[in-house]
Amino acid sequence: MKSAEIETETPPRRAGKKERTRQEIYRTAMRLFGAHGYDGVTIEDICNGAGIAKATFFLHFASKAALIHAFNDEITATLSEKLATQDGTAEEQLHFLAAAFEDAWQANAPVMRKMLSEYMDQPATHLVASELNASVLDLVAAILRRGQKRGEFRPGFTPEVGAAAIVATWSALTAWWHAHPEADTSAFNREFLDIALNGLKARTPTGN
Repeated sequence: MKSAEIETETPPRRAGKKERTRQEIYRTAMRLFGAHGYDGVTIEDICNGAGIAKATFFLHFASKAALIHAFNDEITATLSEKLATQDGTAEEQLHFLAAAFEDAWQANAPVMRKMLSEYMDQPATHLVASELNASVLDLVAAILRRGQKRGEFRPGFTPEVGAAAIVATWSALTAWWHAHPEADTSAFNREFLDIALNGLKARTPTGN
């Protein structure tokens, strides 16, 4: 089984004992998932590996599946740093972001499918969907805002609304990926971003 360690550079940890503990829980869990599989690891195993009490785990994560929040945050933090040093267009940055997320999820597919399945089965998952994608929403909104300032996108929309539309579709594609392992989500992502950025209307009228 492929290791569940994220195949990207590790971003610097934010200061603070609470955040360090959260990161230690997450990294311990991913290491154990890589060695024993998602179903083969209990919350108790994670707590023992991280050297924490079970109550401490629940201060940071509501369940084992909730570690998916930290997975998204980890990728987003790394990509945010990389994008800050890139001179590409906003459209290129959005394509890069989509591809990087897909690569990270595919690299950890056995664990992520199990985690996503358990997460989606939780009651009222739709009520915490925005929390799950909070870091991604912020990053996409920043890209859209930057694109507006550069004149790459029209000024008449709110970046946060555009980000919500893009991330909601990405979430739907992730759910599709979970249900259809054979699906080429990279092709779906490219097509969706083309539609989102260029619209559905023909650029040249075909006739009266």
